[in-house]
Amino acid sequence: MTDNLGPLRQAMSDLAEHGGSTDMYERALRKSRQSQRRTAFTTAAAAVVLAIGAPVAFATVNRPGPSTPVATQPPTPSVAPTSATPSTTPSSTPSTTPPSSTPSSQRTSNRPQYPDCPSAKTLEKLVKLPKDWYFVPSSVSCWRAWATAEPDGPITGDGVYLFQYKAGTGWRYHSQGSAFHCEDLGITSGNPPFCEMD
Repeated sequence: MTDNLGPLRQAMSDLAEHGGSTDMYERALRKSRQSQRRTAFTTAAAAVVLAIGAPVAFATVNRPGPSTPVATQPPTPSVAPTSATPSTTPSSTPSTTPPSSTPSSQRTSNRPQYPDCPSAKTLEKLVKLPKDWYFVPSSVSCWRAWATAEPDGPITGDGVYLFQYKAGTGWRYHSQGSAFHCEDLGITSGNPPFCEMD
């Protein structure tokens, strides 16, 4: 009887070459096959995505954009004759306010513009006051283009200083005294508090 141990010896020799552990060899083969399957699946999935995506992208590129809306006018309503009696009320009521011949901005611009009232310190720079004298801030009073200020100092005084504003030159000292006549100052109307009208 001949024993057929050749294939068995060959298998044992193969096992010895792989470290003698059939378990590790089988696991290595299994991992290799799984890796090959994953690569094949990924390649197939990429091919499917490319096969679907390319025609969609191509169709989107060649598709015309949305048409721009055309401006249209609303249809003009047709006027049909009616049998109703015409109204007796007038179509436009006259305005109760008379039309203005000049715009309001022109009317206000014709009114004379008066300067701002100066401060006591500003007026002190326009005159040479005696030493230790000054204008009392609460005494400064203005009327149109005129200003008055009462001085105060070491001794009591009863006069006031009069200043006049002129366009181009500004505020200037005019005179001083205890009483002024409006006519002498060229004032013919109004009610200035610093002079008397004759």
